[in-house]
Amino acid sequence: METKCAAFWHHTNIRNDNKIFPCCRFKTPVDKFDGNVVEILNKDSYIKLREQSLTGTPINGCQKCYYEESLGKKSLRQQFNEDYDTDTVSLKFLEVGLDNICNLTCDGCWDEFSSSWAKKTNANVIVRSSKEITELPATINKVLFLGGEPLMTTRHIKLLKLANRKELEVTYNTNGTFLLDADTISLLNECKAVKFILSIDGYGKLNEQVRSGSHWEDVLKFISQIKNLGYNLTIHTVVHLNNWHGLKDLEKFIEESALPWTLNVLTYPKNLDIIHAKDACAEFIETTNIPNKEYVLKHLRG
Repeated sequence: METKCAAFWHHTNIRNDNKIFPCCRFKTPVDKFDGNVVEILNKDSYIKLREQSLTGTPINGCQKCYYEESLGKKSLRQQFNEDYDTDTVSLKFLEVGLDNICNLTCDGCWDEFSSSWAKKTNANVIVRSSKEITELPATINKVLFLGGEPLMTTRHIKLLKLANRKELEVTYNTNGTFLLDADTISLLNECKAVKFILSIDGYGKLNEQVRSGSHWEDVLKFISQIKNLGYNLTIHTVVHLNNWHGLKDLEKFIEESALPWTLNVLTYPKNLDIIHAKDACAEFIETTNIPNKEYVLKHLRG
């Protein structure tokens, strides 16, 4: 079995509560973030991951990639291996979800990634944050901001100011309910490349239903702003039990908007997996032209 993943050589994911993950998909934290980004890849946990990665032994936490590969879909592991080597150790790609501050309660999400979900479920801890990053290694040339919703605070601005922006490719995962302010735009215009991945899980009212707290008009304003600024914009959809029936309407909207579209299926929490409506969903999916269509059908048909 192929298990080598270049992420263990060049990538890390820092989340709220000072948790370190090898990537956004890894199931459990592998270490504690102490504020030192420079030394993360030299931790014993990463050394062990690199060693195991080369043995062909499946790694607990990598199941999502293994599953996608078993169904013929290109996985994040395979993408990392295309983008990076495994000859040297140097942090080039940093993912940061510095807190869980978010204004939405989306289906399939929970309080770890949304303070609004925490309030809704009366969680003991509402806001989860990580230590401030005060130094970045010079090797970093790519940053992905996750959430919560990264545009709700100024923490992304502080990190951008630390980076070598002329060589930086920056990406935001966003819910599209907050417009960019002047300070953010000024910093982004100094970056090598800027991309926004906009989460939309339905067209119009359906998106408002499955991404509770979102207003469709705000999303449209965000799309307009990003287009006018000339930044790269991609729509990303997660298909689950509560939104698969609206994919045709979303497909039409995205086609009319002339925007790139990526799509994946929700596999956790399991109660929202479309496998629970596999016959009806498969029949419907057959009539669409959604991205990763064959992968979705293989997921449904086991």
